[in-house]
Amino acid sequence: MSEQTRRTLAKGLVFVGAATLIGNGAAYLLSIVAARILTPADFGAYGALLGILIIISTLSIAVQALTARRVSVATGNRAEVEGQAIRLAIYVGVSIILAGLLAAWPLSLVFAIPYAAVAMGLASLGFVVLGTASLGIAQGREEHLRFSIGFLANGFGRAFVGIVFVLAFRSVIGVSAGLLVGCAVGAVISYLLICPKTWAGTLDRSGAAEFGHIAHALLVLFTLTNVDVLLARIFLTEDQSGEYSVGVLLAKIAFFLPNAIIIVLFPKMTAGDSRRAVLIATGLTAALGVFVTGFSFAFGAFVMRVLGGAQYVELGSEAWLFALEGSAFALVQVLLYARLAAQDRRAVLTVWVALLVLVGIVAFWRHDSVAEIVTTVVAVSLVLAVVGLLMDRRNSPRGAVVPIEAAE
Repeated sequence: MSEQTRRTLAKGLVFVGAATLIGNGAAYLLSIVAARILTPADFGAYGALLGILIIISTLSIAVQALTARRVSVATGNRAEVEGQAIRLAIYVGVSIILAGLLAAWPLSLVFAIPYAAVAMGLASLGFVVLGTASLGIAQGREEHLRFSIGFLANGFGRAFVGIVFVLAFRSVIGVSAGLLVGCAVGAVISYLLICPKTWAGTLDRSGAAEFGHIAHALLVLFTLTNVDVLLARIFLTEDQSGEYSVGVLLAKIAFFLPNAIIIVLFPKMTAGDSRRAVLIATGLTAALGVFVTGFSFAFGAFVMRVLGGAQYVELGSEAWLFALEGSAFALVQVLLYARLAAQDRRAVLTVWVALLVLVGIVAFWRHDSVAEIVTTVVAVSLVLAVVGLLMDRRNSPRGAVVPIEAAE
């Protein structure tokens, strides 16, 4: 790795790291405010809604990952690749909005969330896709400063409008309305900042096929990392599900804290020196996980007080478990992205197995308390992280990357 490459990498980690820390911090601020405004039962509904939104938002993350990979390897046709990414984002976004209007009714019944809240929450994701496609273009170009500004626009738009609405309406429906407005504003700002007037007249079929594979892989991963809060909503009491949702805030902090590492290094994972990029990403993610888990173990009560308020301090003894869960899943995410960069379709099977095992254990056995569910998730996440490390060592590319069309 040349001196210039190291300098670019370090600068990217600083810019993107600061942006993701501030942007994700704004999102957590929304949840922290909501935890204090809403009742525990309503906050449990809000936590379940967030779980649903995060799972479905994998479609937007898949658009970003696909765009970043294709833009990073494009040469003379980069403008066409970028235009097709925006076109794909519009198709996916409209589809999410239309499907969300139908899916909101059964979801509202199963998880006891108002229909309007689910419908507006899902509609907000239709706008998020446009924003993440724009971010994928900046990521693939390795324009770290522009990416950072766009990320902040998305994060602040969603968080601060959401805070205004939850303070004004003091309900789950109010939060969802704020998310819808904020996501729309952030997406438009990102598009105008990064790639204004970008468009393509057609959509490449190979791009759509690759999107399907990436979306499948990330959908399974994010279902795995969010299914526990949905199971808690079903099996625990409403107040207990509210407690679990506060604990999950810490898990999400540990999970998303290393995001900048993947964002900066993912384009490098598609290049010839991919093995070094994976090693750096894995090491940095593991180090952050150890720090967050250790801090939560030592100051669990303080962490829970900050995240949820005084009424959740008793959850402090289990705080480190939520931190460990999120940290292990963050490591799994890095390793899955490494396989996606190498266009390896097989790694997703292990995530499927982990998901089925987790749901089976919680549904049929360990679901009587917050501790039973979170310890089950921790065990599954740690085993999956170890399996992922072993798979990466065995499957790391030693030569040219095989195109995804040929891998079929």
